[in-house]
Amino acid sequence: MGKNWDLGDDNREHPDFIVTEFDQRFGLEVTQIFVGRQDDAGSALKASESRAQRAIWAIQREYEAIENIPLIVKFVGNMEPDNLATVVPALLAQDFSSRSTCYYFVHDTTITHPFRAPLRVHITKALRPNWYSVNDRVGFVDRNPQEIIADAIIEKANELSRYKEAAGDDVRLLLVADRTSNSGKLMLGEGAQFDLHGFKVVYLFPYPEKVIVLCTQSTS
Repeated sequence: MGKNWDLGDDNREHPDFIVTEFDQRFGLEVTQIFVGRQDDAGSALKASESRAQRAIWAIQREYEAIENIPLIVKFVGNMEPDNLATVVPALLAQDFSSRSTCYYFVHDTTITHPFRAPLRVHITKALRPNWYSVNDRVGFVDRNPQEIIADAIIEKANELSRYKEAAGDDVRLLLVADRTSNSGKLMLGEGAQFDLHGFKVVYLFPYPEKVIVLCTQSTS
């Protein structure tokens, strides 16, 4: 946003930050929003992504404990345990210590499990590691997220009186949607208006795109 914000003590809650900008001071509450099915436990898509990423990190730790070589590793397809168990042996077989940077190959589990839905793992020797599931990054974009945004504002507005006790009347809300993952793939069209329910400003941050200042719904 081109702002110079002093976030103060980040070890606090209700709201998350007391922000100072020159001679202005305001409270800032931050929350993440998700597309898809939600239940009492949160976003089903986000939970699935987290499980997949934890499994990938476990494989990364196992490999790097043997060969601490930075790799870009992209998982595409069926990530069941039997398929994942083939990854570290396949990486070790490539002897990356003898390979040049940018060396690339694809591990396909069809060779080991010909009658099972395959997992293809794209591996590149790199300067820094990055291991992730492509399955969780190439999904549908929700182009009508107004209800998701409105519900998030209402949910946080229930705590607004507590935020104001700590920060004063100027309390703002920052909604974050991580568009690099399927659970955060949303796009807000121009002209959308929202009831801010007492927040001074509500920002939408569709990471890694620019922050959007949400328009206030007309009361006329």
